[in-house]
Amino acid sequence: MSAGSAICLLVLYPLLFNLPLNFVRFQWGFKHGLAPMPPDVQERAEAADRAVLLVMYVILLVVVVLFLNRSLLSIYAVGLTTANWKSAMALGVLVSYVPVSLGALLQRFLATDKPEEQPEARGPIAIWCSLTALGALSVELWRAFSIAALIRLELSPWFAVLIVAVAYGASLLSTSTARAAGAATFGAAAGFLFVNTGSLLAPLAMSLIVATAELYRVRHLASRVLRTFVALEYSGGPEIRQKLGNTSRNVTCPSCNASFNPGKVKRTWRSFTCPECGEMLEYETGTFAYVLFFFCLYGVPALLYYVGYRSLSLIPLPSPPHL
Repeated sequence: MSAGSAICLLVLYPLLFNLPLNFVRFQWGFKHGLAPMPPDVQERAEAADRAVLLVMYVILLVVVVLFLNRSLLSIYAVGLTTANWKSAMALGVLVSYVPVSLGALLQRFLATDKPEEQPEARGPIAIWCSLTALGALSVELWRAFSIAALIRLELSPWFAVLIVAVAYGASLLSTSTARAAGAATFGAAAGFLFVNTGSLLAPLAMSLIVATAELYRVRHLASRVLRTFVALEYSGGPEIRQKLGNTSRNVTCPSCNASFNPGKVKRTWRSFTCPECGEMLEYETGTFAYVLFFFCLYGVPALLYYVGYRSLSLIPLPSPPHL
């Protein structure tokens, strides 16, 4: 495989996911600029978003398969093997607890003020589950093929993984730098899993678990906000509804009854400070997140030892997969 083909495949993902392919949003922005969409137009735009996402995942998968058929790389080089499927899947499942637990802990710091406005919060759950599975498969196959192609060009496995991770994170640069950095870190972890095990099942298992957990988190938060909105709609009238729309994640201080967003005040991992009276308040929920975090900290190494990884072989990358 030539260097030009490897570069084209490498930039395919960030280019594909930054193209304005949603004609509904493009047409509205061209005619009305940044003006908010009416509910009917917003609903059609969201349906078009899901259709565009499906098309992009299919295009990515088809292009990777075509490149694989025309290249000298074997299917084993991209991890399509069942040689060590048990240990690969076990490692992917165990490592997935780390991003899931970190996401649960960072949820109160990085979550948006209105989780119900995230795309995954609306639309049929069956469609989002299908998109999650298809997206994990297509992206991980693209990542494995890109890494294997760069290794074939005599790049070190570490460098190949980092290059692909940067390309993966670049797809979210238009959203925010923090999300791009998080995606690059996740991409590096998935790439290390692929190179370490030589199997696509390890990063695929991790991606499926992390994506499913994120989908559940968004749907759960959105449904909780919706239930609160409906309850206040029948009890408080339009003034309460307006207040809820502006402060969907606000809390009330039990000392001075001040309402504020805990994500916008001085806070620590376990507590935050009321901006009015200075009272130190603790998070009411989050026990599951802490249990999951400490399980990852102590339980994952123990389970890795039980599976058979009883040395520091997870830290340095082994020899690249057979090409």
